[in-house]
Amino acid sequence: MRMDASNPPPVLPSFEDRRTGLIVFGIFAILIGAACALFVPLAFFGQMVAARQTGTAFDASAAFLSAAVYGLMAVAMIWLGVGSILARRWARALLLCIGWIGLVIGLIAMPAVVMAMSTLGETMRAAGQTVTPGMIAIIKAISLAITFVIYIVIPGVAVLFYRSPQVKHTCEVRDPVERWTDRCPLPVLALCVIMGFTALLLLCILPSYGRIFPLAGRLLTGWPARFMWLALVVFMLYAARGFYRLEIRIWWIYTVGSLLLWISSLLTIQSIGLINFYRQMGMPERQIDLMAHSPLLTGGTFAGLSLLSMTVWLGYLLYVKRYFRPLTGRPVAAAG
Repeated sequence: MRMDASNPPPVLPSFEDRRTGLIVFGIFAILIGAACALFVPLAFFGQMVAARQTGTAFDASAAFLSAAVYGLMAVAMIWLGVGSILARRWARALLLCIGWIGLVIGLIAMPAVVMAMSTLGETMRAAGQTVTPGMIAIIKAISLAITFVIYIVIPGVAVLFYRSPQVKHTCEVRDPVERWTDRCPLPVLALCVIMGFTALLLLCILPSYGRIFPLAGRLLTGWPARFMWLALVVFMLYAARGFYRLEIRIWWIYTVGSLLLWISSLLTIQSIGLINFYRQMGMPERQIDLMAHSPLLTGGTFAGLSLLSMTVWLGYLLYVKRYFRPLTGRPVAAAG
C-alpha cells in the first residue's frame, strides 16, 4: 500500500497521563473528608460549650443536624477521594460536578458573606462579647479569606483539574469499563447530585425542625407538616431518578413544582416574618436573637436573595433542558 506524500497520516494528539494529579487530588479529598469526620463529635462538644457559656439548655437538635451533615460529607469525600486515586470515571465525573456546584454557590454566597460581615460588631455585642474595632477588622479579614478559599479557590481548582481533557482521557484509559456516570450528561448529573444531597439533608432536618411546613401563606404543624416534608423528599428523589433517565416529563413536573413551592414558601415567610418562622421551627431563642441582627434576614434583603437564587436555579434548569430532547441514543457525559 503506497503512502501519498501529499496526504500524510493524521497526527494523533499527545496524551499526558495525569495519574499523579488524580492521586494528589484524591488524597486532598480524603483529607477534607477526614476533617469533616472530626467535626462530627465537635458538633456536640461545641453545643455543650455554648450552652455552658450562655447558661442555656443544650441544643441536641442543632448538634444532631450538624453532625449528620458533616457525617454525610465525610463519607462522600473519602469515597470520592479513593475513587480519584484509583482513576475511576465515576469519581472524576462526580468530583467535577461537586466542584462546579461549590463554585457557583460560592460566587453567589460571597456578596452575602460580605454583607453579613458589615454588622459583625453589632452581632458580637448582642452575644455579650466586647471586642475592639481593630479586633473586629481582623476577624472580618480572616473570615472573608477563609470563605474565599473554601468556596472559590478550592472548588475552582478542582474544576480546572477535573475538566481537563487529559484527566478525562487518563480515567478512560485506566478505567475502560463504562460507568453509570457515563450514561448521563455532566450538567444533568450535577442536578441529580443536588437533588440527592438535598433529599438527604431534609431527612436530617425532619426530626428536629420538621414541626412546621410553609404552605401558601400559612403554616402546617404537627404530623401534616412532617408528612409534607416526607412528600417533598420523595418528590426530589423521584425527580433525581427522572433527571438521570433524561425524561422531559419529569423536567416539566419538577420545574413547575419547584417554582410553585418557592412562591408558596416566600408568601408564607413574608406573611409571618422570617424570625418568627425560625422561632416556630423550634430554634433556640439565643440563636434567634443573633439572627435578628443579621442584615441578610431583615427587610427586603432576604426576599431579594431568595429571588436571585431562584432566578439562577431556573436559569440552570432551562440550560439543561437541551439534554432532555428526544434522542436516538443516550448522550454521554460532557467534558465539563
